Amino acid sequence: MSKPIIMPESNLEGLKRAESLRRERKFQEALQVIKKIEKKGLLTPGDQLSLLISKGKILTSLQQFTEAARIGESAYRLSQALERVPDTIMALIFKSQKAFYGQFEEAMDHILEAETLLNSIKDVSPSFFSKQRITILYRKSWIYYSKIELNEALKSALECLEIQKTFKKKSGIGIAYTFQVIGFIYVSKNEYDVAIDYASKSIEIFEEIGELVGTAGSLSLLGLASYNKGDINQALSACKKSLSYGLIGDSAKLTNYNVLGYIYSLRGELDRALRYCKRASSLAEKINDPFQFITINVQIGSIYVARREYEHAIKYLQPSLMLAKKNNYTLGITISLWYLLMTYFQMDSWEEYQETLDQYKEYGKKLEDKMTLSGYRTGKALMLIKSGRSRNRAEAEKLLTQIVKEAVHPIFYTNAACYLCEFYLEELRLFNEPEILNELNPLITQLLEFAERQKSYAILAETKLLQAKLALIQLDIEASQRLLTEAQRIADLYGLNYAAQKISSEHDNLLGQIKVWEEFKEKDTPLAELLKLASVDGVLERLQGRRAIEPPELIEEEPIVLLIMDKSGTSFFNHPFRKDWDFEWLFSSFMSAFDTFSSQVFSESIDRIKIGENVILINPIESFLVCYVIKGQSYPGLQKLNRFSDAIKNNTEIWANLNNAAETGEVLELNKPESLGAVVNEIFT
Repeated sequence: MSKPIIMPESNLEGLKRAESLRRERKFQEALQVIKKIEKKGLLTPGDQLSLLISKGKILTSLQQFTEAARIGESAYRLSQALERVPDTIMALIFKSQKAFYGQFEEAMDHILEAETLLNSIKDVSPSFFSKQRITILYRKSWIYYSKIELNEALKSALECLEIQKTFKKKSGIGIAYTFQVIGFIYVSKNEYDVAIDYASKSIEIFEEIGELVGTAGSLSLLGLASYNKGDINQALSACKKSLSYGLIGDSAKLTNYNVLGYIYSLRGELDRALRYCKRASSLAEKINDPFQFITINVQIGSIYVARREYEHAIKYLQPSLMLAKKNNYTLGITISLWYLLMTYFQMDSWEEYQETLDQYKEYGKKLEDKMTLSGYRTGKALMLIKSGRSRNRAEAEKLLTQIVKEAVHPIFYTNAACYLCEFYLEELRLFNEPEILNELNPLITQLLEFAERQKSYAILAETKLLQAKLALIQLDIEASQRLLTEAQRIADLYGLNYAAQKISSEHDNLLGQIKVWEEFKEKDTPLAELLKLASVDGVLERLQGRRAIEPPELIEEEPIVLLIMDKSGTSFFNHPFRKDWDFEWLFSSFMSAFDTFSSQVFSESIDRIKIGENVILINPIESFLVCYVIKGQSYPGLQKLNRFSDAIKNNTEIWANLNNAAETGEVLELNKPESLGAVVNEIFT
């Protein structure tokens, strides 16, 4: 007959109080009680073990996984000596948290040992068995997730969830944490909407319970999923909210720093990006997570490449490459080598470039990895183009075309496509052959489609800008304006403020040069001259990560008049900001332009028209057209116009009065309705 398993209970004074506080989620108070017990000393081995188990549970709840794993080592030795099997299982679960700082195989060994022990013991209550089974499955799912074995991770998490749902008194907090790991798994499976759904469900439960650590963790998940989906504004909000919680685990903190680093890098705010990336790097080093450390240091290196601070880039990229080699981390090796190549390319350090290219070739063959080979082929193509020989250039074109066709990784696809664009543009300059555009235009369309599929909205906005410049080269000025408007709207929608400012400045420059471009239509202008004026190089360099966005200095516009009208040109509201403005001249000029552009205006394909020194900014709302006439830069004025348009649509009093005016022909005044004046003053004054 097997010996029954007796669940250990301690009569140690204060321990029950600590456990009660832990169950109430008062973790710091519970730790203080345990510290007081420890200070008294003279503890039996059994009491020491009970304290260790209690402390390990608290540290796990606080997501202090490094400390919890250390507790697990001590508890494991003591529990084996005392033959307390349930505590051995718990100690092994603590030890399995090594997965959170990169020791995946060791962590899996611990959790499988715990699973074997649990299955071997007899005469324990079904409740105890199920609870331990839940904990083991939950940890297994995290370890599989960390090892990027996503199907196994999801299988364990869903099995865990099914057992949790069988309890009559369901553990909301346990279900919320399981939702959380499922959400992270779906991020890695690139199913971002599903991940966001699980993140939102877990946040709802955590907030209802008042579980701050869990809430912070799920907010970091929401930020990560939103960023990958392309919703930069939601990602930014979620990560900042997560970091605002006093109780936040290192894992969640690292995710937040990482995402914020990427967000600010995308937005062109590189100083802020570096601050967050360096915090993430320090934290990854602290918790001994080599994979995160490598990825983050490559990101820091890429930022320094964009800033053209190449020595700083090398200081981060070389160590990341060495560590990636040590850990056989293929992605880390590939991306580190790529940015080192870009650094040496920019520095004209051809000896170092060739050495790095040779390493790329070696690892590509050794790893038999398509992504590594894509990086090597792109680097080789650049060397061939640099040589200038016709035969080498033809070989480079074949290599770049092959990489674009395979589309193995976004970085190499984007770079290969952009270098191919440069290749064709250089041929346009040299040979003045319009047929080359037949190669170039489809390539830009493919890049746009790829960016949309990948939800890479920064690439999408910049590629639209590139497409607008190519339309100019082909002297299609209206198409160029339409594409510039689309590019800015994409940048604005996804919070890419610096890109939006840059694109708006490019649009203003085009309006200032309209006469020049119109004159080009009348004569046979060489393509080299058109390319020079269109200035495409900066866009390509930003797409390749070789240059940071340099947004223009913003200067407040000079307001002239604010108008609301309908499609026929009937005005229902006009508010001048200057007493000396010539309404008749402006209005007749505007109506002339309006007749020309009306279809584009109401389809939202253009957002501005230049008349003399004035710019008319345009925003259609249903059957109305809201116009803001200014002098100066368009971008600050457009932000105000958009705010005003949203305000009048969302204010029921203003919207009702405006629709009534459309029926009666009445003209609204600044304070009729009163709320209209308040909105105008708040936004424009």
